[in-house]
Amino acid sequence: MPSTTRRQSLTTRYLMTCAAIGAATGVLLVPANFVAAALASTVPVLYSAMLGLWIVGPVLALALVRRPGAAVLTMLVAGVISSASLLGASSILTCLMVGAALEVAFLVTLYRVWAPWLFYVATFVFSALYTWSAFVAFDAASMAPVVQVLIVALMMVSSLVGTWAGLLLARRLERAGVARGLAPTRRVAAADAGAAGEGSPAVAGQG
Repeated sequence: MPSTTRRQSLTTRYLMTCAAIGAATGVLLVPANFVAAALASTVPVLYSAMLGLWIVGPVLALALVRRPGAAVLTMLVAGVISSASLLGASSILTCLMVGAALEVAFLVTLYRVWAPWLFYVATFVFSALYTWSAFVAFDAASMAPVVQVLIVALMMVSSLVGTWAGLLLARRLERAGVARGLAPTRRVAAADAGAAGEGSPAVAGQG
């Protein structure tokens, strides 16, 4: 049956795409984990600037595939690969946490809204919560005010830059035809396209 064959092909492409993005992300995170572990205990301000590295992969997967579970599956693969670092299995939990946190915003919309602004909102909320937990873990309250401000600012900015990078990569891959037939048919919002610019797949919903 053609419809069944097409669904199976689509599922295979979906899984392979998420796995490929996850593998690339995991390879990136192996050295990042070593650096982050060293900086967290010595120069937490610099550690704060690394948060965006964990954001690029799940944002890219969601923006390119536009299907439920893309961020979680991608970060599961990334976590398994990056567990080769000194963080071990805890890297899997960290990656799954990031993927699930970003996925929540799209779950709330029943995966019907894919506008760039929602990616930034999801990232902002996650990074705000993560920044608060890191602030406590670093005992930043005992640090100089300028250091406190830098920790918060760098984490927030880094995560938003990671979102921008993920959306930019998705747009480039989409133009190259990588996502052809993979993402659901969707309605392009002109307003979002103008606001998103070069770096964002301006998608408002799926039809």
